[in-house]
Amino acid sequence: MPKRINLYGTIVASDDAWLYEWFEMDHTTPRMISDQLAQADGDDVELYINSPGGDVWAGSEIYTALREYSGNVTAKVVSIAASAASVAMCGAKSVMISPTAQIMVHRSSTGAWGNKNTFDQTSQMLNSVDEGMVNAYEHKTGKSREELLALMDVETFLNAQQALENGFADEIMFAQTEKVAASAAAPLFSSEVMNKIKSKLIRENMFPGAPTASMEPEKPASIKAVTENKEETKIMDKNELEEKHPDLYAQITSEAKAAERERVTALQAYAKAPGAEQFVIEAIANGGTVQDVALKVMEASMKRASQEATNRALDAEDSKVDDVAAIEAKTPDAVKEEQKVNAAANMIAMAQKMKSKNGGRK
Repeated sequence: MPKRINLYGTIVASDDAWLYEWFEMDHTTPRMISDQLAQADGDDVELYINSPGGDVWAGSEIYTALREYSGNVTAKVVSIAASAASVAMCGAKSVMISPTAQIMVHRSSTGAWGNKNTFDQTSQMLNSVDEGMVNAYEHKTGKSREELLALMDVETFLNAQQALENGFADEIMFAQTEKVAASAAAPLFSSEVMNKIKSKLIRENMFPGAPTASMEPEKPASIKAVTENKEETKIMDKNELEEKHPDLYAQITSEAKAAERERVTALQAYAKAPGAEQFVIEAIANGGTVQDVALKVMEASMKRASQEATNRALDAEDSKVDDVAAIEAKTPDAVKEEQKVNAAANMIAMAQKMKSKNGGRK
């Protein structure tokens, strides 16, 4: 049986995975794929893809790992393989796509800050990245570079049939069975109607195996103890609960203490992270969580990065560095640091959006 590997969520560099793990967001890194390929040890692999893309360098690393793998790799696009994910997909020996899925190709993009030389350098870099993506697409599809660049220019979405016609996919999943299923498996009633019928039969004790009134499940002991006296309607305070229901009080107290110990332990473990110590102290005192601290650390980091950028701009203006014709190219470390700052900024925005949507902490 083939080993299943999931390529789900945003494709990120292995060093940036911790950020997505803190917020429990789907992501895939080159290291995650490489480790699972090593475990497969030459056996057949099925790579399930549902990804909007992400870091093009990480996508290239995954593509290379798939091409190098000694066994057979079949990619299955179950939802979307976009941008960097479409590059990684091309590393598989064959590609299958769900009838409802999409493949998206476009030109690479990034941000830049500086004078015209910086933007010229950035433009050259993006053109080079696009050519690298075309290399993967050309090998997979057999189409000309001009045709592929034309598709990328307009950010093209390909449905299953179009992906097959253009060579991005080798087969549409379920193509041999969907006609039979459509004619033989169509239900007489929708699931909504079936659920309503089932509920009505259960209420009238007409559903096979439905519980009768005498079969009502016994309430848990803790709930039964509190509700046994139907005349007692007022809300009990802590002391009254301890006096009248000591076992329940002890259980609640024990669970609360355990939860508090876990919260404090998790915060103390995170205190060693750069810039986290003061936030951890405040969180322990105020009932905060590790997620709260992580968000504050990132916000502080972004403020520092923003201030540093402002300071650099002021220094450049004072020194008239823009008047100098030559410009030093960014080092790989500088580029990587810039990518981390951009990733953190994106994650903060997403976290704030999620927090406001779910109510957040007051």
